[in-house]
Amino acid sequence: MSVLLGTALLGCDQGSDSEAEKGNVVVKADSEQANEVAESKPEPEPKPEPEPKDDGVVNVTTTDFKINAPAEIKKGWTTFRFKNEGKQVHFVAIYRLVDGKTLEDQLTEVAPAFDPLMEGLRSGELTKADIGPFFEENIPEWGLQMKWSGGAALLSPGNSTESTFLIDEAGTYLVECYVKAPNGQWHTLMGMLQQVNVVDEENDAVEPSADYEVVVSNAGVVGPDTLPAGQHSIKVVMQEDPEGFFIPYDLNLAKIGDDTDLEKLYYWMDWTNVGGLRAPAPVEFIGGLEHTYGGGHGYVNVNLEPGRYIWISELNAAKINKVFTVE
Repeated sequence: MSVLLGTALLGCDQGSDSEAEKGNVVVKADSEQANEVAESKPEPEPKPEPEPKDDGVVNVTTTDFKINAPAEIKKGWTTFRFKNEGKQVHFVAIYRLVDGKTLEDQLTEVAPAFDPLMEGLRSGELTKADIGPFFEENIPEWGLQMKWSGGAALLSPGNSTESTFLIDEAGTYLVECYVKAPNGQWHTLMGMLQQVNVVDEENDAVEPSADYEVVVSNAGVVGPDTLPAGQHSIKVVMQEDPEGFFIPYDLNLAKIGDDTDLEKLYYWMDWTNVGGLRAPAPVEFIGGLEHTYGGGHGYVNVNLEPGRYIWISELNAAKINKVFTVE
């Protein structure tokens, strides 16, 4: 019996080992299958990077005599981050041409009329009262139908500024500086006219907020008499259009001294004067807002140091100006 019992026990042990081995095989097979499934499972595709937002900031530089700006931008609130790398004062005004017209049309059909106009004013053959009829006779109708959108105003060499304005319509635009060189030659005809195509797509910019506000009307400029030194966002409101001019108001910001001859500055601001808008400028310009229609507005972002300053327009400068102090 003991032999049989031993044999029986041995048989039981052998059965247990066999079952364990089978279990191990099953576990091993399941593990291998799981690994195969894991290896065959495709890795998730990486998520596409979100497109960077277009904040409407446009870097613009000027040299003597070229404007460097992108060839294409979107419409919406636009900020010209403007640096003057030239040795003469410059500005960058932007306007929309009528449909179908381009930079070449402006250069061949519009710009050439300004040289004989200035020659007539210098010689006395023409007066300021003749400017309107002269344009009607020498410039095609479309050439006086541009739509001004703003831009960054007069800026002295080495300075930087930011001006924000609304471009609300797609189309072909030109960026221009029509200051005159010391010899009287228009910067426009020396190469400072660039085409920018505004596509029919909104940028992501939002209208800025402002620390202070100045208002331009036919009665003059209203704004704070004193401002603290530092970085400021200043809203420039064009309340109405000027009387007797074919372009809307601009507003330039300049630093002046106690001995600045304001009458000389008023004369210099008027391009129709012999010597008007001719480099070098009589004061240090630090930016502003270029031509903007009545009812519109823009923003000037500027760092003000202590001293005396003046807001002044190219149009009717003796009246459209305001002196203020930064403390």
